[in-house]
Amino acid sequence: MKLLLFGFGNVGKSFRKLLHEKKNKVTELNDVEIAGIVTRKGIMLKDKEEFTADMQGDVFKAYEIVKPDVIIDVSSANYKDGEPSLSLYKDAIKDRVSIITTNKAPLALAYNEIFSLAKSKGVKIGFQGTVMSGTPSINLYRVLPASEVKRIRGILNGTTNFILTLMSKGSSFEEALKEAQRRGYAEEDPTLDINGFDAAAKVTILANYMLNKNVTIHNVKFEGINKDLPKQGKVKLIAYGDENDVWVKPKILDPEDPLYSVDGVENALEITTDIQTILIRGPGAGPLNAAYAALSDLILLKRNCL
Repeated sequence: MKLLLFGFGNVGKSFRKLLHEKKNKVTELNDVEIAGIVTRKGIMLKDKEEFTADMQGDVFKAYEIVKPDVIIDVSSANYKDGEPSLSLYKDAIKDRVSIITTNKAPLALAYNEIFSLAKSKGVKIGFQGTVMSGTPSINLYRVLPASEVKRIRGILNGTTNFILTLMSKGSSFEEALKEAQRRGYAEEDPTLDINGFDAAAKVTILANYMLNKNVTIHNVKFEGINKDLPKQGKVKLIAYGDENDVWVKPKILDPEDPLYSVDGVENALEITTDIQTILIRGPGAGPLNAAYAALSDLILLKRNCL
């Protein structure tokens, strides 16, 4: 099985390392190889055991050269139009090439378009890495057959949760943000986390997948966090979806709420079905966790479980 790895930042490097470490331990990975990598500088092609950057190009050129069985997209999100990933997905699906992605943008912008096309071609898409990284939110739902999801509710952004945790202990918004940046939890420009956009992208994907909605990031109402939040009570940035609405906004939680104790950079998702309510919590970010999400999807694909 030939892979085309799109993106070779921290997640891409972690995926390559993890695949190498697990290759001889997991039967499904024995015949898997990374046949090409697309980086910001060009294309790297496999030559025996080494990768050589001997030609310039983009992801579409690499796709034509490698002719992969699976595309692993760990590239940065482009929320303006989802490109070049969105067009790559469409081309790959038409060629019946499977896709595994940690890139939220294409699914947040065009989930139903992508999956309708994939269904018509019998193509599998793994996207665990788009929500809660390696903590199995998407893949948890795969093992809940016949369950009808009534509501999803969670803490889906670790940066804001870390900041809110410090604020609940007395730090100011500015102090908490600086500490998050110092630890590498927040970017130098943390706008997409702070304003609620990142959580909105994730709940968009969940709402389409678990609630059978037909929404894009542009349909989701979202609010972020700032220095004007209430000083009393414990505030969390909650992502929510049901049959009527999908939103993200800060809420004061009661101590009895199962999300109340989810602190630091941890994420959590509460799924309420017609049968039961399930809470899953764990790390929602980090290169190794995201790489594991992609690898777990690859294994599930080989097992025909996607």
